[in-house]
Amino acid sequence: MARIAAIDMGSNAIRFYVVETGGDSPYRVLENIREPIRLGGDVFLKGTIREENIRKAEAAFRRFRQLLKAHGVQTVHAVATCATREASNADLLLGRLERVSGIRVEVISGDEEARLIALAVGKRIPLGKKSALIVDLGGGSVEITFVENGRITLTDSHNFGAVRLLDMLSTAEDDLRSAGQLLGEYMDLVGRKLSRRGNGKKAALFIATGGNIEAIAAIPDVRAEPHPDYPETVCIKAGNLRRLMEELSGMSLKSRMERFGLREDRADVILPACFVYHRIAELNGSEEILVPRVSLKDGVVQEILEQAKGAEHLLDLREQVCVSCRGMVARYKLDPKHAEKVTDLALSLFDQTEPLHGLGKQERIYLEAGALLHDIGYFISMQRHHKHSHYIIVNSEIVGLTPAERLIVAGISRYHRKATPDPAHPEYEALPKKDRVTVSSLAAILRIADALDKEHNSSVRSVECRLQNGSLLLRAVSRKSCRLEALGVTANAAMFRDHFGVDVKLTIEQEG
Repeated sequence: MARIAAIDMGSNAIRFYVVETGGDSPYRVLENIREPIRLGGDVFLKGTIREENIRKAEAAFRRFRQLLKAHGVQTVHAVATCATREASNADLLLGRLERVSGIRVEVISGDEEARLIALAVGKRIPLGKKSALIVDLGGGSVEITFVENGRITLTDSHNFGAVRLLDMLSTAEDDLRSAGQLLGEYMDLVGRKLSRRGNGKKAALFIATGGNIEAIAAIPDVRAEPHPDYPETVCIKAGNLRRLMEELSGMSLKSRMERFGLREDRADVILPACFVYHRIAELNGSEEILVPRVSLKDGVVQEILEQAKGAEHLLDLREQVCVSCRGMVARYKLDPKHAEKVTDLALSLFDQTEPLHGLGKQERIYLEAGALLHDIGYFISMQRHHKHSHYIIVNSEIVGLTPAERLIVAGISRYHRKATPDPAHPEYEALPKKDRVTVSSLAAILRIADALDKEHNSSVRSVECRLQNGSLLLRAVSRKSCRLEALGVTANAAMFRDHFGVDVKLTIEQEG
């Protein structure tokens, strides 16, 4: 039996979660603690976390350390979301928490937050053959995720979580008309982005997660009912949510607490939460909202369990990364046939030259992503597209890749042509030494693969290679002579030779 802990340092509270798991059976919850420390209340108004809340967080992490020891936890993963992402003194907070507890907190992107939540949802509601819109409303942001056939095809993070909205509304006029207008403007923006990025598609299922929707579902007036097909999931009618919203809008904070048994830090944010969930349900045309009662902390635990599966987890992660990359290929109007051909050739070369580069399955995912996206800079300019590719990849959300991993993929794409990696290049020099080696190795392979489809016509069917007498002998099978491809390989072989210490010699054989 393994014991795992997850810590979710959110904008409205810090959550501590300890579970016990064994084999394929569902895990058993040993601790589920919520510390009502509202980090976002400082950040969203002033940009920093005040000292009082840092001390409260330190005290909470000291207790977490004691509980980890008491439960004999083997693995702990702590994550921080929107408030910490935006705080100018985040490094101070994280450093102090690690000193008092020994727990290192990872600040994750909104994209990674959405992926982990979708992972948790998928364990309650099978998503393999369904389209689903997953909405998670936190204190500082709302993550909107579109899932098709079990893979995330769209993620969008919007900076108007419940605590942030509450702060904004408290600084505006207090009448309901002003509040409604502000919320309405935000939701109109969401509607436009969903329509544009989702190509107007509607999801079959609307799934809501987060503490606010769980609190809403617990209110008897909402009449949440167990879903007949999904155990541990309840269903809320959109009409019932609207009636609750209308009732809440006419009540004081104290009345909400007394009438619905809400904590003060829930009673104040529940109205804007109702509005957001109801409005997105309207935008998707959903008459019911599914509440699987999972959150980010469940996704963190599930990710730890998936990682323990090793190769199986990497295969699943690879598929998700490729779905995101192919979505970018379509969105930026690249030549999909060239992208796929170069990717196939690059992966073939990677697999056959493993004795040279010694890289593994994780690095193979980076190469696949870099190959699919190597020409994405054409969207800005053809002349310097390799540099623009770097910029676009670094600043895009690729589901399944961390920001540090995106830097690796961006480097691979950046060096698929023109200048080779150089410490004088700031984007290369800033990488850790291990990542610089990875970028150089994979970019050298990508250069050869790209040269083998220089005319963008997929003439080269396949490539075989073998090491012999200090040279890498390439045998390409093609449907034409491929003179330009041969010249391209010769021109791009220098980086491969300089990095791996072997010459590259190409032979092209025509089919038939």
